[in-house]
Amino acid sequence: MPTARLDTLWTMLRPVPLGPFLPTYAAERFFVAPGLLTQVSSGEKEAVVSFGALHRGTLTPLLEHGFRWSRFDG
Repeated sequence: MPTARLDTLWTMLRPVPLGPFLPTYAAERFFVAPGLLTQVSSGEKEAVVSFGALHRGTLTPLLEHGFRWSRFDG
């Protein structure tokens, strides 16, 4: 997705104070909210976002911002 769409996430999430998970070409970072873990890998123009949650209801507020999920394995 375009990195501009990440702006709505920054109001909901807090960064995990760790360095990038992988080398800088992937720049994977982690963010949290109550019951939610988010992994963001972004470049200058595009980003890939993955969400992890124990309960499907935790993901529901993301729908209001246009974030849809393709699979829930809870």
